[in-house]
Amino acid sequence: MTFNFQILLKKRNIIIIWILAGLITAVKQYFLGETNSHLNNYIIFKTSFYHLLDHLNLYLEHPKDCFGLYLYGPIFAILIAPFSILPTLLGYALWNVFNAGILLYAIYQLPISDKDRALVSWISLNCLITSLLNSQFHAICVALIILSYTFIHKKQFFWAAFFLMLGVSIKLYGIVGLAFFFFVDEKLKYILYCVFWSIVLFTLPMIFVGIDYIFQCYADWYQVLVAKNLENTMILNTRTDVCVMGMFRRFFHNQNLSNLYFIIPGLLVFALSYIRFSQFKNIVFQLRILASALLFIILASTGSESPTIIIGFVGVAIWYLLSGKTTLDKVILWFALIISSFSPTDVFPGYIREAYINQYALMVLPLIFVWLKLNWDIASANFNYRKK
Repeated sequence: MTFNFQILLKKRNIIIIWILAGLITAVKQYFLGETNSHLNNYIIFKTSFYHLLDHLNLYLEHPKDCFGLYLYGPIFAILIAPFSILPTLLGYALWNVFNAGILLYAIYQLPISDKDRALVSWISLNCLITSLLNSQFHAICVALIILSYTFIHKKQFFWAAFFLMLGVSIKLYGIVGLAFFFFVDEKLKYILYCVFWSIVLFTLPMIFVGIDYIFQCYADWYQVLVAKNLENTMILNTRTDVCVMGMFRRFFHNQNLSNLYFIIPGLLVFALSYIRFSQFKNIVFQLRILASALLFIILASTGSESPTIIIGFVGVAIWYLLSGKTTLDKVILWFALIISSFSPTDVFPGYIREAYINQYALMVLPLIFVWLKLNWDIASANFNYRKK
């Protein structure tokens, strides 16, 4: 009797597995013990709604409720309200299911075959679980970026602009959605839609708490992001700065190594993709740009950490499915799965993780290889894709 692996590719079964991932991770973390320890990020999200209603500074620590800082736009404190008003366990479980569900929905909007959508889902699943265990927002973040592309592909520019501006309004990572601007047919209309949604999302919180308070929130948000960036780059902090710059900072033990030495060359490489004007309408080219943008977020952000890797790893999955699947491609994929995806988990040797992977930010190393190979594919490979 042999197992039918096609069962694992059925959309219904994948939906069930992703929902279970959301539920199980929430229940596991909730019953581990101290609520503020194991689901602190969710508590930060939940209490931000009440802090907003009370006109408190969202971006200061509130030790009576949680530890750590709220780092998202004011609009997020409104959007989290349906979860905030529920009992913690129920709200957290639904939050995790929502994270998983919206990312899976976004993956199934990609213009690829159902089989390839299923494979993207499986390749990304472990990183999703890592993000869910940390009650993070990043699955939604990558979903919004994907949707800002897929609705451009569908020529539904009103909704593409909505997902772009919502992503930017919540977390600045969403700005990479502008990478798909050149794929828009009606650029002026798209720009106007972006202006419309930026006004709506900027003013919406004012309905609840007033104009002056929201302006102050944005000023406070800017200040906390600047301070957080400085904190991230501290060498002794091995949790964050899991990016190209952080890896080199730790290798050379130079906390003052400038980000610009890496970000400017990276942007130039990214920009070179756009010299292939003739390919702007090609789906494979567009999807590779999407994958490159998702990877670039992780490679260039000092805020990158293990729960954030889900953003880049969806890019890894898209890259591999569109690659030639050569021996080199397979080696790079397995390297990424072992080091970037599974190193934060208990199946990976703890000593190696602490002494090498975390110490030198090596979790990002395979993603560098994927991004370089991806850009080589963009520069040199053909752009044929057959839905199977």
